[in-house]
Amino acid sequence: MKNIIEMKDIHKFYQNGKEPLEALKGVSFALRKGEILAIMGSSGSGKSTLLHIIGAMDRADQGEIYLNGTWEENYGVETDATRIRAENIGFIFQSFHLIQDFTVEENVSVPLILAGEKSTEIQKRTREILAMVGLSDKERNPVTDLSGGEQQRVAIARALINHPKILLADEPTGNLDCNTAYEIMQIFLDLKEKNGQSTILVTHDPTIANYADRILFLQDGRIFGEYENHGKKDSMDEILAAFRESQKLANR
Repeated sequence: MKNIIEMKDIHKFYQNGKEPLEALKGVSFALRKGEILAIMGSSGSGKSTLLHIIGAMDRADQGEIYLNGTWEENYGVETDATRIRAENIGFIFQSFHLIQDFTVEENVSVPLILAGEKSTEIQKRTREILAMVGLSDKERNPVTDLSGGEQQRVAIARALINHPKILLADEPTGNLDCNTAYEIMQIFLDLKEKNGQSTILVTHDPTIANYADRILFLQDGRIFGEYENHGKKDSMDEILAAFRESQKLANR
């Protein structure tokens, strides 16, 4: 199966007073085409740092990143980072990051407006994406009138509007109740089945990780385990056991 992105021996350092803090300590993995990959870890494990590097919002201090099989020497370095994000990546955040004064359709269409698309194309694609996430009847509503689940659907639609090769989701159900979280995760599954969407999902929640095809366990800036999820109904116990084992390995 073709790899969409491959990270090789990624290191990231931050200055902590006079001492450097190594947030990522040689992380290597690949995202396969059409795969939902979950990166699971506790607070402080390096999840957010890794996601920022994957999303070209920050650069690695060491290591190599291959996008669609090509080494991107300046991944995370402007102006290449802007190009990489625009052409390849859609972002979904826990806090939605919607423009509160805009309607649903205005929020979703922002990436196309910034890209200079024609108004007819913007309207067409915005309506298609809103239909995909079940919000066709809400396009003129202010986002402040929507529920949390509906706002997250708007955020998903905005992330998809440019047809990204990689969808990055940072704790996308963290602010939602269980039933709404289930509905949002079903959207990710539908995107995979219908469109072959490749997704990286960062979470601390094994219930959410259970929707992924594969789970990486990140602890203390390293990957200490991997779980191939074959869609078994009883896989939750196995995921929890694998996660706990990764924590034990990290603490040795």
